[in-house]
Amino acid sequence: MSDPLDISAKDINDHFFEVYPAAAETGVRCDAVSDGSAVARWIFDETQLRPGRYISGPTQFMLADTALWFAVFSVIGMESMAVTSEMSIRFLRPAQNRDLLAEATIDSVSTRRIVGTIRLWIDGSPDRPVAVAQGSYARPGRKS
Repeated sequence: MSDPLDISAKDINDHFFEVYPAAAETGVRCDAVSDGSAVARWIFDETQLRPGRYISGPTQFMLADTALWFAVFSVIGMESMAVTSEMSIRFLRPAQNRDLLAEATIDSVSTRRIVGTIRLWIDGSPDRPVAVAQGSYARPGRKS
């Protein structure tokens, strides 16, 4: 396991594409990572919009979940088998017409679970969140 403080957004993206080959098709990338947080971006794709040109709820949920996974890397290192154990999202306003960003912040770290909060917004409007989410990741079991 690597030192979490030495992980860059490029390291996360390289790892993401390696362990999840379909990642390139999702349009999701890690934009930034720091100790206990990460910012993920969904690159705007007109072919993925709902009627009315809305970024869909499932797309927003995917970005929130992935942003939290990236933030988990910042506290435990590049551990692919940290898995979502619970996630909820509240949609606040329509998301339209630009890249979608999500910032995940780690709230709590224990030996079995990591809890975080995620805020989503449209590129250029960080002060107008489109959704907020909270979730937890189960840490992988220790090998004997």
